[in-house]
Amino acid sequence: MEELSYVVILNWNGAGYIRDCLRSALAQTYPRFRVLVVDNGSTDGSRAIVHDEFPETILLGLPENLHFARGSNAGIRKALEDPDCAHVVTLNNDTRVDPEWLTELVRGAKPGVAMVASKLFLMDRSRILNSTGLCIAPDGSGMDRGWNQPDEGQYDTAFDVFGPTAGAGLYTREALQTVGVFDEAFLAYYEDLDLAWRIRLAGWDARFAPQAIVHHKFSASFGSANPMRVYLCERNRIWNLVQNYPWRYASMAIPWNLARNIAGPLPWDHAAATREGGQPAAGVVVRAMARARIDGYAGIPRALAKRRGRALQTRVGPRTVGTWLRRYGVGLRESVLA
Repeated sequence: MEELSYVVILNWNGAGYIRDCLRSALAQTYPRFRVLVVDNGSTDGSRAIVHDEFPETILLGLPENLHFARGSNAGIRKALEDPDCAHVVTLNNDTRVDPEWLTELVRGAKPGVAMVASKLFLMDRSRILNSTGLCIAPDGSGMDRGWNQPDEGQYDTAFDVFGPTAGAGLYTREALQTVGVFDEAFLAYYEDLDLAWRIRLAGWDARFAPQAIVHHKFSASFGSANPMRVYLCERNRIWNLVQNYPWRYASMAIPWNLARNIAGPLPWDHAAATREGGQPAAGVVVRAMARARIDGYAGIPRALAKRRGRALQTRVGPRTVGTWLRRYGVGLRESVLA
C-alpha cells in the first residue's frame, strides 16, 4: 500500500486562483493523499469557495492572517495528528500542479531523503523556471535554483539539491518530528531555507523531482518588489546565518554580504532600475534594508538560543557544511540579481 501524503495549502485572499489550485491538487494520480486547506483569515470569500465547492478537502479556518510560517505550521501540525501521514507536502495557493506531481515527489523520497523539490514554472511565462530547489549563499541568504532561466532540461538530471522551496515541497514525517516545523519568528521568506538547513544538519538529504511540475504565479501575496518582502528576506537572512552556519563560515559572511550590497546598485539587471508604479527601487530598498538590519541584529540573542538548542540534533560537522557551500552555493552576481 502506498504511504499517505497530506497536501497542505495555505490560502489568504486567494479567490482569484484557489479554484484552479484545488482542482489540480485533487486530480492527482497518486492513490493515497488528502488535501488540507488552511485559510489564513481571508476576507475575499475564498474560504467560502473552499467550503462550498470543495467538500472533499479538509478546511482549517484561522481567525486572522498568521502569515506564511505560522499559518503553514497550523496545517502541518494538523496533518501530523494523523498517525498514517508519512509525508507533508506544502503548496502555495497560487499554483497549478500536473496530475503526476505528487507521485513524482513521493517517488523521490528514498531512504535517507527527507525533502523533495518540485520543478516550478512561472505561470505567466510557461517555459521560464521559477525554482528547481534551493541554493545557498555564504551570507545566510538563498535563492531558487534556475530562477528566471528558460527550461532547456539543464536541471533534469541534477537531482542533488540543498532543499525545496516551501511553495511546493515534500517533507517526511520523521524529519518534521525530529527538527520541528517552520520557524514562526521568520513570518515569511527563508522559513523554508532555515528548515532545509535544520534537516540537512540533522543528517538527511534532499532531492529534486524534475517531473513534479508546478505552475506558479510568483509573489501573488506580497509582490516581487514589495518593501515588506525586502525587509523579511534581509532580516531572516541574518537569523538564518546565526542559527545554522558553523562559526567559521558565519564569520566569512560579513565581507561577502558587504560586496553583495555594494554590487546591488550596479546595472546588471536593467529591468530592475524601476519597480512598481515607475518609482525608483533604491530608496525603498535602502529603507527596508536598514530596518531589517536593526531588527535582525536585535533578534540575535534569540537566534543564538535557538542555535544552542539545535546543536543536540546536529549530525554533520563544519567540513560537510563547507562542501554544501561549494556544491549548492551561488556566486555574487547570481545573488545580486535574485
